[in-house]
Amino acid sequence: MGNASLLGAGATRRLALLILALTMGVSIGCGEDAPPAPVAIQDLARCDITQSACQTAVYSSVAEMLEAEGFPMPGIRTISVDQHADEVRSGLDLEDLTGEDAATRGLRMLGFIPEASDSLTAAQADYWITQIAAYYRRNGRSITIIDRDYEPGSAQIILAHEFIHAIQDSEFNLSTVNTGAETEDDFMGVRSVVEGDAVFSSLQWYYDVLGIGTSAPDWEEIYAESTGRLRELVADPEAALIDSASSFPYSYGFELMARATLAEGLSARADAFGAPPGSAVEVMAGYGAGAPVLSIPDVAHPAPLDGQSPEVRNRYGAWYVYGFLRRQGVADEEAWATALSWAGDELAIYDDGTEVVAVWRVRFDDATGAGTLADGVNVEGGDPGRSAVVFGDDAFIFAAESPETLLAWAEQPLDEMTAAIVLKGGPAMAGAVSVGNCMLLHDSWATKPWALLH
Repeated sequence: MGNASLLGAGATRRLALLILALTMGVSIGCGEDAPPAPVAIQDLARCDITQSACQTAVYSSVAEMLEAEGFPMPGIRTISVDQHADEVRSGLDLEDLTGEDAATRGLRMLGFIPEASDSLTAAQADYWITQIAAYYRRNGRSITIIDRDYEPGSAQIILAHEFIHAIQDSEFNLSTVNTGAETEDDFMGVRSVVEGDAVFSSLQWYYDVLGIGTSAPDWEEIYAESTGRLRELVADPEAALIDSASSFPYSYGFELMARATLAEGLSARADAFGAPPGSAVEVMAGYGAGAPVLSIPDVAHPAPLDGQSPEVRNRYGAWYVYGFLRRQGVADEEAWATALSWAGDELAIYDDGTEVVAVWRVRFDDATGAGTLADGVNVEGGDPGRSAVVFGDDAFIFAAESPETLLAWAEQPLDEMTAAIVLKGGPAMAGAVSVGNCMLLHDSWATKPWALLH
C-alpha cells in the first residue's frame, strides 16, 4: 500500500483505497518490553501498530496535526472477538432481553426495530457485538481494539480515529459536550460532531502521511459514497432503523465536519464542539445552512384511554421521519424534503399492563409535511396496526397491538389534549436509543466495501 499507487490513480482509485481503509481494522497491542527505534513520518502508514513506538508516533503525529500537543496518550488494549462479546453480554440484565417491555413493543410496532428483534436491548447488544471494531472509554482514558484480523494501512486510520477521541476529550471535555442532550435526536446532533470530526480528521491525517494532502482527494465523491450507502440502509425494512441512526454521525456528521474544517480550519472544530447541533435536522441540512427554527411539540397527546399510563417519552428527529417514510414506500427525494421540513416531534408509549400503544406526534413547517407522513401510514396495503391523523401542521401516528385499541386512540379528540404526560417513573426523556461510540461494519453492507469509523 505505497504512495505511488495512490498518487498515480484518479478519484475512483483514491476512493477505493479509502473504502478499503475504512472497511478494515487492526489488531493493536500494548507494546513490547524493549521499544524499537523511533518511527519516521514516512513509515507511519505501514508501521507495526502492535509496537509501542508506532503507537507513540501515530499519536504524536495526530496531535501535531490538530495542534493539540501536550496531552497524554491514552492506554491501549486489544481483546478478541469472543472476549468483546463476553464483555457486552456480561453487562446485560436478562430481564431486558425478554422483549416484553413497553419500549421494545412500541418501537417494534413503529418499525424502529425489526419484528424479528427479541428486544430493544438485544438489538443494541447485537449491534455492539457484531459491528464495533474499537472504542474510546472516557472513564480511564483508554482505547479498546477488537481484534478482527484487520490489515495494515487501515489499522493506522482506526488507531488515529481513537486517538482523536482522546484528544477531543482533552481539548473539549466530551462529558461537557454532551451536556444538555436528553433525547435520541439531541444525541444524534452531538455525536455528529464527535464522530464526524474523528472520521474526517483520521482521514485527513492519513492523507497527510501519504503525502497527498487534503486538496487531492475527491471529497464530494467520498461524501456521496458514505451518505448513499446510509440511505440504502435506512430504506431496508429488515435492518433496525435505530442502526441507521447509529451510522448517521459517521456519514452525515463526517460530511458536516469535513466541509466546516476544510473551509474554516481548526477554529471550525472548536466552534462545533462548543455549540454542537441540537438535532439531526441541522446536520442533514448541511454545513452553512444554519440552525433551523424548531417548534418542538408540548408534551400534550390525546388523553390516554382508561387504564393506560405513559412509560416512555422521547424525541426522535428528522432522520427517523426520513427513514420511516422510506419504509412506507415514499420516494427518496420526497421523503428527504419532508424530513427537512420537520419542526419537532414527541413519541410516547403507553401501557395498561396488557396492551401497549405508541403515539408519535410529528410537527412540520406546514401541513404538507404532515399530510405526506400521514398518507405514507394510511396508504392502502399499509401496516394494519398503524393509523395516522393530521392535526394542523402535526401528524399523529398511532400504533397498537389490537385493532380495537388502535381505532379508539385514532378517534380521540385532538383539540382536547392533556396538558402534560406524567411518566410512572424514571427520567423525563428516554435519552439515546441508537448505539454510539463504535465503528460500524454493518451486516447489510457485507457485500459492499464500505464501513464507517467511530
